[in-house]
Amino acid sequence: MQAKDLIRATENTKIYLDMDGVLADFFTEYAKLAGIKSGNYRDIPPAKADPTLDKMVGTDFFLRLPKFSTADSLVNLVLKYVKIYNICSSPLRGDHKNSEHYKREWIKKNLNPQPAEIIITGQKERHAVNPDGSPNILIDDRGTNIVAWRARGGIGIKYQADEDSLQKVANGLAMAYNQLAESVDINYGIGKTPGALFKIGSVYGKKNLRVPHAKLHRNTQNTKLGLPK
Repeated sequence: MQAKDLIRATENTKIYLDMDGVLADFFTEYAKLAGIKSGNYRDIPPAKADPTLDKMVGTDFFLRLPKFSTADSLVNLVLKYVKIYNICSSPLRGDHKNSEHYKREWIKKNLNPQPAEIIITGQKERHAVNPDGSPNILIDDRGTNIVAWRARGGIGIKYQADEDSLQKVANGLAMAYNQLAESVDINYGIGKTPGALFKIGSVYGKKNLRVPHAKLHRNTQNTKLGLPK
């Protein structure tokens, strides 16, 4: 896949932000609920994962999530490309109605400006393309969501606020809107030319990511693109 072959955003493209892991710090509270002293959700034993999720059912867990310090900057970054933004978030399994209610309350309380549309669904990929065929953009922390979104013809940018820099989103949006050097394939996480920003095979993101992925590599060539080392 060459940069020139990538799907590009159009004037009708909508940008959707995930909530948990992108705007709201789900991971730290998840670890606390599991009794993990390190505060790192990656330290949750597999046997504790589902029981901990079950503790959230019927509660206001999602309303109590801390807001990432980068959340407002992320929204402002998106609004450089579109006049309005949207939320597309997954409900808690087995607790769709309740978790949706408190996610909407969190959004109402923490985001300004407010999103134009809030979609709470377990099938995000249904919103990857508009009726006119134009692709939409999803910024999400979960690799499986990004893969499904791209498979439907949308543009996916994998981003987890507690692990990735906002520069990663900035690069992805610039590529989607054809404003970045074509030698760097950022939207799909592939850099095939010497000095490219991304290299295949460097692990990042969630443990459940089972698809080709990449990690940002800083080097001297980045300065040619106007990016920091």
